[in-house]
Amino acid sequence: MKPMAHTPGGAWYPTIFPEKCDGCASLEKPRCVEFCPNGVFTIMNGKAVVAYPHKCVNGCTACEPIATKKAIAFPRRLTTFAQIREEDKGLLRKAICEKCGKTYRTNREVNICMDCESKK
Repeated sequence: MKPMAHTPGGAWYPTIFPEKCDGCASLEKPRCVEFCPNGVFTIMNGKAVVAYPHKCVNGCTACEPIATKKAIAFPRRLTTFAQIREEDKGLLRKAICEKCGKTYRTNREVNICMDCESKK
């Protein structure tokens, strides 16, 4: 099973591979459950599950390396932040971030830069 592909504007959250997750059997709780400050994970049938995907911070992958058996994966960043080709720049509009004031180019309707959006 591969992690879901991320599309701009789509949901961002981890995939847990149940065949790899042992619920951190040697510990009281799975490490990801203890680690995530946003409460994305919970325990079900002795394994970690993504119970609250909407709580995951866009672009955050901090829990991925703490999964001892590589049981957590995220969408590939290459599809999240695609390179802008010169011929596509006409499709983008210039915007000013409402939070930090930075000028950037976007094809989205939101006037918040990716840096500020990931700090939610």
